[in-house]
Amino acid sequence: MKRINIYIVCAALGISLLSTACSDQLDQVNPNAATEATFWKNESDFTSALTACYTPLKVPLNGGYYGTRGVMMRIARADEVDFRNDISEVYQAYNFTNSNGNSLSQGLFYQFYNGIYRCNTVMQKLTEKADVLSKDFIQETKAECLFLRGLYLFQLGKEFKDAPLRLTASQSVADFPLKKSTQKEIWDQAIADLTEAAPLLPMQQTVKVKPTRGAAYALLGKIYLYEEEFDKAISVLEPLTKSPYSYSLVKDFRWNCDADHEYNSESIFEIPMEDVGGTDVWSNGETNNTRQTTSRAEEYAAPEVGGWYEANPTAQMMKIMTQEKDKDGNYDYRARVSVAWDYDGCYYYLKPFREKFAQSRWNTTWILKYQNWDAASIEDPTPKSMINERALRYDGVILNLAECYLRSKTQQNLSKAVAYINMIRERANLNDYQGGMNYSDIFSDLEHQRAIEFFVEGERFYDLRRWGLLEERMKTCSELRYKQLETGKTGNTNKYYYYPIPSAELETNDLCTPNEGW
Repeated sequence: MKRINIYIVCAALGISLLSTACSDQLDQVNPNAATEATFWKNESDFTSALTACYTPLKVPLNGGYYGTRGVMMRIARADEVDFRNDISEVYQAYNFTNSNGNSLSQGLFYQFYNGIYRCNTVMQKLTEKADVLSKDFIQETKAECLFLRGLYLFQLGKEFKDAPLRLTASQSVADFPLKKSTQKEIWDQAIADLTEAAPLLPMQQTVKVKPTRGAAYALLGKIYLYEEEFDKAISVLEPLTKSPYSYSLVKDFRWNCDADHEYNSESIFEIPMEDVGGTDVWSNGETNNTRQTTSRAEEYAAPEVGGWYEANPTAQMMKIMTQEKDKDGNYDYRARVSVAWDYDGCYYYLKPFREKFAQSRWNTTWILKYQNWDAASIEDPTPKSMINERALRYDGVILNLAECYLRSKTQQNLSKAVAYINMIRERANLNDYQGGMNYSDIFSDLEHQRAIEFFVEGERFYDLRRWGLLEERMKTCSELRYKQLETGKTGNTNKYYYYPIPSAELETNDLCTPNEGW
């Protein structure tokens, strides 16, 4: 942490500095020697710095939450997929044998702080340079930083529970030692950030990748849900279903995870994956040769289509996917565009399943979500996929509201909970909910809908953990993984519910202590 500096995106910084040089050939600036004295001069510099606040979200190998390995570390501990023993750090997380030396969980930890540090730096400089910036620009930039910091803080508490809460950008060694704050304190700061940011953010952005007011409230409501503050969640989520907001469920669920329908009416906040001309797939995202795409599709595709077959749907998830037929007697449409298996009408990379695979492989199952299976015959071998990661969607708002009305002690309304669930069922061409009007039956369908709706989107593990169902679902999924999970029991919790504070942090921050059980 004490060595972290703010890395300005090279392309943006280069353009800014070159423009300055061109304006006066006698007063040139070395673009490789940006300093406090030569940077932070104008709004263009701040815009470049703000762009750098997004980069830690998508670093592919070293902790980007929506990058290739970050996604793997989010889905590995659930009952959704079986990982093969290829990437040792992911396999450790999958089998609940990871330690505080796991490089990928450590990467998550430091990318969260990297993002937080950058947001802190920009906000501090906004104050210092207020005399050269317009009030509107200061307000807009601060709101964006607050949203991003709130997002990083939510993720930090979600993955590590208790951790140091760093709210200033200091390079002083004396400021580095910091004891942990509780998960609640971390999330309360995220709530404060988002509450301040929301009214300052626009209803719609001219630049689609930037957060809106709706994104801030959607994330705020999600944090309240995690804190089981259901009434507060309802108060910020329900307005998103009404004017002046215009979110709606798209007609085709597939549009939520393909490259052709990004930023649609259901999308609230996306992480862009774009081919900007670079060739380096695995960089830190901040070199001129960075590709800015994702290898997610290549990671999970079958070898028959040039994929690396890192993971496949579990038998338990396939049972969930095929449990209910739709109004026309077909498998749930969401299942059919999320998973490929041997059923009549299944296509895999533009060919019928049985034509794509040899007969000996007809019993295999494959991930389709976030793959290019309906647009290409094979995955790009470079690898290069440009499907944006949908970080916040309107279907999440709908199902979060259903859960709030189901679980609230003061506003429990089973009819409203079912009405929201039926919105999701209707889009999937399922019959309306037919179960009993009681908590247990409605919750069962809510869990079922969330499992399919957010398959491999990094929601399932956290749902099961907060519902107290992780051990129960893991026991029916894999006896071996369940037994190893049980070894993590400590006090009233299980150490494998959260990733451990990295050993590097414990070694350099003498005020930070391991989390319970580690």
